[in-house]
Amino acid sequence: MNTSSKPKARKGGKKNDNLYNILTVVFLVMSLCLGGAFVSIFLNPYSALNPFPPNTPIPTLVPPTITPLGLPPTWTPQPTTILTETPTPRPSITPLPSDTPFPTPTSLFTATATVPASRTPRPTGVPYNNTITYYESTAFLPASDCSWFGVAGQVLDANNNPVQGAILRLGGSVPGKTFFPALTTLSGIDAAYGPSGFQFELGIPPVDSRNSLYIQLFNQSDEPLSEQVFLQTYNDCKRNLVFVRFKQR
Repeated sequence: MNTSSKPKARKGGKKNDNLYNILTVVFLVMSLCLGGAFVSIFLNPYSALNPFPPNTPIPTLVPPTITPLGLPPTWTPQPTTILTETPTPRPSITPLPSDTPFPTPTSLFTATATVPASRTPRPTGVPYNNTITYYESTAFLPASDCSWFGVAGQVLDANNNPVQGAILRLGGSVPGKTFFPALTTLSGIDAAYGPSGFQFELGIPPVDSRNSLYIQLFNQSDEPLSEQVFLQTYNDCKRNLVFVRFKQR
C-alpha cells in the first residue's frame, strides 16, 4: 500500500483554533458590556456612562406667598409730646436769724489795709465793711503747725447774724506764690470759724508781705458787697492766720 497518498496534517492548526477561541470570548464579553451599558443609559439617560447626557431640566420656582402687613383695626396715632425745659430760678440766700454770732476775738495786732495810688479805685457804696485780726492758726485748727499759712473769717449782717452762701475771692500775690486767677469760696462752708466761716489755705509757709494780697466779698449775682481789702502778712507763727470779718453796715 502506497502511503504517499495520505493527507498531511496542517502545521500550526491547533494553535490557530485556540487564538480564535480567545478572540471569540473577548468579543463576547465586550458585547455583553456594551449591551449592559446601552441598557443602563436607556434606563437612566443621566447616568455617568452616557457621554451625551440630556440637559438637566431647570426646576420651576414657585414664588412665595407674601402677606401684606396691616395696622391693627384699633390703632390710633399717638400725639408727639415735646418737652420744654423751664429754667429754675436760683434760690435766694436767707440769713439764719437764730444763730449766735461768733464772738469777737481779741488780738494785740491790728492791720489797716493801705492801697497804693496805682491800684483801681475802690467801689463806693458797698454795704459791708471789714475788720482784720491776726491769730496763731492752732486757735482754730488744732492740728495745724507753724508751717500753715492762710486767710479765714466770717460774714455777718447788720444784726450780727451769720450770712451763708456769699462769694469770697482771694487774689494778688505773696513772695513765692501768685493767686491768678483768684481763689473762690463761699461763706458758711468752714464751720471752724463759725456758721458763716470761710477759709483760704495759701499752701506755703508764712511770709512777710504788704498790701499785695487782697480779699473781696460778692453776692450770688457776682456784685461786689465790699471793697478790695488788701492784707499785710507776717513770717510769724503767732500771726500765720489772717482773720477778716465782713459786717453789713
